[in-house]
Amino acid sequence: MPLAVLRVHMTNVPAPEDVNWEDPDVCPFCGTALTDGGAGFVDHADANPECQARFEEWRENVAGDIGGEWTG
Repeated sequence: MPLAVLRVHMTNVPAPEDVNWEDPDVCPFCGTALTDGGAGFVDHADANPECQARFEEWRENVAGDIGGEWTG
């Protein structure tokens, strides 16, 4: 996806409290359909810097709630 399109798409990103945590087949940060809920999310985040940044922000926010490192 061209960067210009990605930037336009990401302007419609749901607020953190409005993300969809219930459907593992879509990115919870932008709503894009994933190839699968595991590796598909990792691939999607690697290709979409804003989703990667939001994931890292989310992960930092919950890190204190989870003892040690975890394997999502």
